[in-house]
Amino acid sequence: MFRFISIRVALILTVSISSSLGAVTPQGRCQSPAIAPQRIEKVIADCQDEIKLAILQEALVDLEASTAVLTSRTKRQTFSEDERRIAGCLLQCVYKKVRAVDASGFPTREGLVRLYAEGVQERGYYLATAEASEQCLHKALQSRLRLQPSGKQSCDLAYDLFECISNKLSEYCSGFD
Repeated sequence: MFRFISIRVALILTVSISSSLGAVTPQGRCQSPAIAPQRIEKVIADCQDEIKLAILQEALVDLEASTAVLTSRTKRQTFSEDERRIAGCLLQCVYKKVRAVDASGFPTREGLVRLYAEGVQERGYYLATAEASEQCLHKALQSRLRLQPSGKQSCDLAYDLFECISNKLSEYCSGFD
């Protein structure tokens, strides 16, 4: 089950990043360099082994307690709450691996911009990434001030940050900025 979920998470994250970069867009926006998704896939694969045991333990507890039936979900609602947490943990691991976090493990603007705009030559996309990172980090920082994230909260925060940045970049790429 973990292998299925981790493959699903990796595919959705890669497709999400690739689609926001590679879609046919107004004014030639968001042209995706081929190496960026491949690099993320490699980092994701590296992170999977590091978090497998913790995820399996949590999944067993959740499986015993869960009786909910899966319902149809839309694009970013593809994950159940548990799958969303797993994706967030995977993202937090990716952020750490690519050095996109500060000493406390909280993502940094510079690190996120470097990660999400790697290899992109378009100045507008780079600026949109910087702006999205700034806005989404501000929002995440407000959450962090309310709750000191660790463990599950850290995973949730990482996913929320990813979703926020992805949504803002999708808006930019579609010309709705």
